[in-house]
Amino acid sequence: MDNNSAQQSFFNHIKSKLASHLSFVDEIAEILNISNDSAYRRIRGEKPISLDETRVLCNKFQVSIDQLLHTKNNTVLFSGNRVDSINFRFNEYLLDVANNLRLFKTLKNAQIFFFNKDVPLFHFMQFPELSAFKFFFWKRTLIGYPELAKQQFTGPESDEELLQIANDVIRLYTDISSTEIWTEESIHVTIRQIEFYRHTNVFINTGMLLKVYNQLEELLNHLEMQAEAGRKFIYNQQAMPNNQPYHIYINECLLGDNSIFVQGDGRQIAYLNHNGLNFMGTQDQSFCDYTYKNLQNIISKSTHISLVGAKERSIFFNKLREKIHERIRSIN
Repeated sequence: MDNNSAQQSFFNHIKSKLASHLSFVDEIAEILNISNDSAYRRIRGEKPISLDETRVLCNKFQVSIDQLLHTKNNTVLFSGNRVDSINFRFNEYLLDVANNLRLFKTLKNAQIFFFNKDVPLFHFMQFPELSAFKFFFWKRTLIGYPELAKQQFTGPESDEELLQIANDVIRLYTDISSTEIWTEESIHVTIRQIEFYRHTNVFINTGMLLKVYNQLEELLNHLEMQAEAGRKFIYNQQAMPNNQPYHIYINECLLGDNSIFVQGDGRQIAYLNHNGLNFMGTQDQSFCDYTYKNLQNIISKSTHISLVGAKERSIFFNKLREKIHERIRSIN
């Protein structure tokens, strides 16, 4: 690849990552602090971009220059924020989730794939005590907020800002077509978290513990109704013909890893989960192609229970509900 072709390929790739309503030339000119005419000449390959300019653009748009130059070193560039108790605000984490969903919504025919180790966080947010419990667990135990170290879990979230962001996340998630791969293990993470707090007396009382378990069952009931309809809809509402498609597959032999894959409008993004809440993402073409191929292989070995597979769907959700009922019986 000659230098001019490499530079044009570089800018074409950056342009594909930019929202369609934004002016590509204006964005490049602003980022590099140059005139629009200078930006045009760089984009057309008439003027070479410097190494510093390349670095600035790569950092801004999370571009792997190795991939674009076809450097075969097996390097994949990922980006993401790391969660810690000092420099991290949970509200900002959820806001980042909402902003990513907004980006996905701009893609034509967008679709999200989940391979679940745990219930995707979007599902929790429609149930006040259950979502508050998950937020509390993540902040107190996973992140380690020192101010929560001695606190008990008392119930619904009181942070209005957090609740508003969560409502935005629910709405945005419901407006995007999804495919989820579940196993019987997918609910175990949440049950283990509940049981850990139960046995360490973190719940303020037994009533609150039971309410969290009851809402976890309600979440399963809502998931089953969406699977039956093959559509996504808000809890306590009805499925409508114009709601986004919702596909659930169950897999009996593979464990999920909370990986996420997004595609639409010719773009692909793969996200890997690490250390609990952290996600890192890449648009590296080779890695995304590999991820998608792997997901399709898993799906081909799974049972589709949305719209079809009524018997398998009923058996699957009854098994999950029974896991909850076992814990509730041990409390009473």
